[in-house]
Amino acid sequence: MKHVKRASWLMMVVVVMAATGCSMDLNNPRANEYNVQIIGDSIFDLSGDIQEYLAVLSGKVYKDRSVSGEKIAGIVSQYDRAISGTPTLKTVIADGGGNDILQGTADCDSDPLTQGCVDVIDYVADKMEVLLDDMYNDGVVDCVWLGYYYLTNGEIEKNEALDYAYSIYPAVFDDTRLNLYGTGGAYLIDPRPDIVASQVKSDGIHPTASGSQELADLIWAEMVAQNMYR
Repeated sequence: MKHVKRASWLMMVVVVMAATGCSMDLNNPRANEYNVQIIGDSIFDLSGDIQEYLAVLSGKVYKDRSVSGEKIAGIVSQYDRAISGTPTLKTVIADGGGNDILQGTADCDSDPLTQGCVDVIDYVADKMEVLLDDMYNDGVVDCVWLGYYYLTNGEIEKNEALDYAYSIYPAVFDDTRLNLYGTGGAYLIDPRPDIVASQVKSDGIHPTASGSQELADLIWAEMVAQNMYR
């Protein structure tokens, strides 16, 4: 009977949440620091290792809203939920845009790059700039944006697209109002020199535990160097 009551209660919660447009935020309900939040894709979400390593470094569990497979538009929505739930949000840790290429129809394996691939990367850069400006408008002080490292194995042909992205991203971060007018800033981390092939899983995309620790160390070092709330 207890099991029946518990199942009925859970069903009622689901029905109520569906009716009110709410959704359960189960990425990491044990987070104890909401003024620092993570948004992004499977680089953060698939293993959760980066969040765990950051917890060791900071002594806090940052709220992680990242979702595997998320494109840049979905990451913008993650931020919208973050700032809506935590208006005092101070520091955002982010990544994004990779799935717009991996899941898109543009050919980003060609040499030279196709115009379709260039258009996708430009679109991602535009969305990033708007997002960073939104952070400024919302009173977020700092954003540390984790860029992508070189892909391996079957994904290696996309590294030319990655290099193109890095040729335009610095201007995005220089021009954002978070940098121009804020008391903090937006900081792009380029992990290409730091992540070696052995730190990428056999899928050619995701970091191993060692790779995740390296990425967490890079994020943490930037947060410390810029005296971000952490």
